Parts: sequence; C-alpha cells; structure tokens
Amino acid sequence: MSEAQFHETVDHLFLQVEEILDEAQSDIDFVNSSGLLTITCENRSQVILSRQPPLQQVWLACMAGGLHFELVQNTWVLTTDQKQTFGQCLTLALEQQADESLDCSELDQLQS
Repeated sequence: MSEAQFHETVDHLFLQVEEILDEAQSDIDFVNSSGLLTITCENRSQVILSRQPPLQQVWLACMAGGLHFELVQNTWVLTTDQKQTFGQCLTLALEQQADESLDCSELDQLQS
C-alpha cells in the first residue's frame, strides 16, 4: 500500500477508536495530533496509539507494554504472533487502565 493509503487507513482506524471512546461511561479523554492518538483514562494513565509509516504499522503503548500491529489480510494483527488483533489488545488495555469494557472488535477488519 502507498504511504498515502496507509495514512488514510490509519486516519480511519483512529476515527473509529474515537467513536468507541465517545461511548465510554467513565471519563476518558483523547487527543489526536501529529499522528498520535493519546487516550487519557480517569486514573490519569494513558494509552497511546501511533502510526509508523516506514514500517506501515500501528503501535499501541499501554501499561502492559508496547505492541506493534500490521495489516494482514485486512486485519490489524500483532507482529509477534499474528494471532492477537488490534481490537482485542485495545479492549484489554482499556479494561486494565480505564476499568471499563468497551467492545473494540470492529477495529479488526479494514473497512473499504
């Protein structure tokens, strides 16, 4: 995929994340700026999503560590095992840090 397509794809992904966060019951704030989506939970911990254009990856940084995802067959998967998906990992990070269950499964399939 071209770099322009990558940016468009990640822009859409981050927009979907924002829509999910808007449905949160707890006080979750987010800022989308300069290729980063910074999510601040009520307890002040952060989950940070970043785009890595040279690698065509999306990175998720949370209290559990840093995770890297790549698009494989229209699904964002963890680069280390290609089994865990972006949606699964973001759901878990938000459960751990925001103490809230949000369904992020819709993030796993690339929307055309």
